[in-house]
Amino acid sequence: MDFRSRFSLRGGTIAPIPLGRPRWTYIIIGIDVVIFLLMTLAGGTQNPDVLDRFGANTAWLIAGQGEYWRLFTANFIHIGILHLAFNMFALYQLGRQIESLYGRPRFLAIYLLSGLSGTVFSYLLTQGRSAGASTALFGLFGALLVYFYKYRDDFDGFGRRQLINLAVILLVNVLIGLSPGSNIDNWGHIGGFVGGLFLGWFLCPRYALVDPFVNAFAPALSRRVELSNGIVMDTNALSRQALPVAIFIGVLIMLTALATSLQQPRL
Repeated sequence: MDFRSRFSLRGGTIAPIPLGRPRWTYIIIGIDVVIFLLMTLAGGTQNPDVLDRFGANTAWLIAGQGEYWRLFTANFIHIGILHLAFNMFALYQLGRQIESLYGRPRFLAIYLLSGLSGTVFSYLLTQGRSAGASTALFGLFGALLVYFYKYRDDFDGFGRRQLINLAVILLVNVLIGLSPGSNIDNWGHIGGFVGGLFLGWFLCPRYALVDPFVNAFAPALSRRVELSNGIVMDTNALSRQALPVAIFIGVLIMLTALATSLQQPRL
């Protein structure tokens, strides 16, 4: 991300933006791979019984037996090696970029909550079995789209070009998902993407120049922000956005309750 050295701040100042060091991206990849191996040893990742035992988003088990934990675990299991490989490659590419820009706490919140948003949408609007990290990946995609929308006129035009590229990629993915026989959980992708847009909007970095005079007399200032490089600090933080995050979680809870009320008569 070499565009960081060309960010324009107030007064025309050009300075590098603060970036975090990715960690959760690698941890999540490791978790997904370990779970895939365990499922393979247990009888195969394409075996419906194995999928259900490991926590697939299976609508009738959630509505009929109250196994709501599946809405969380479904984001960490995959069906077949190609499914795993594709999603882990996408996570490696998207995750490192989002975690660098947003920082570790906000990245993890976006990944987990947009993943839940996707599985809740799927539970609400479908009656089958689904699994995979793509719901959370679409959330990361939405958050990245928000970032380059907000900074579309910065980075010497790189922000606007990146925004156009992301829009094209999104269109291609939508067309693939709508193609006959794709067997893709489109509602899960839509739910994850919507969650990523919402969370990305509130958790998006907000850059400001660091005042050297203030910083010299208040060194604790640098500890109150999640990202700072001594020149520019990101004044946003997960703790500052507790209310919209809480509202988002509340909406997911209500949608889950609605989904259960709709699913139970179909059992």
